[in-house]
Amino acid sequence: MPRILVDADACPVKEEVFRVARRLGVPVVVVANARLRVPPDPGIELVVVSSGQLDDVDDWIAERAVPGDVVVSADIRLAARCLAAGAQVLGPDGRPF
Repeated sequence: MPRILVDADACPVKEEVFRVARRLGVPVVVVANARLRVPPDPGIELVVVSSGQLDDVDDWIAERAVPGDVVVSADIRLAARCLAAGAQVLGPDGRPF
């Protein structure tokens, strides 16, 4: 099943992603390097990745992105890795990479 993977540490549109995902019935995985508040919704999962490395979140997302997934990130290097894996990537402004 397709899902939305959110590079959450600097994502300014998390609430919009949650609304769209709920409307479409698509699960969301919010990936961050520290705990954040996410709505108590069974379709929204928070993954905290923090082993101290700068690119931990990016690595986690890139290693798990598959065709059919949509990744939301402003990070160009992460976008390139996810596109190579067959996922779609949108910037926070909604434009595809």
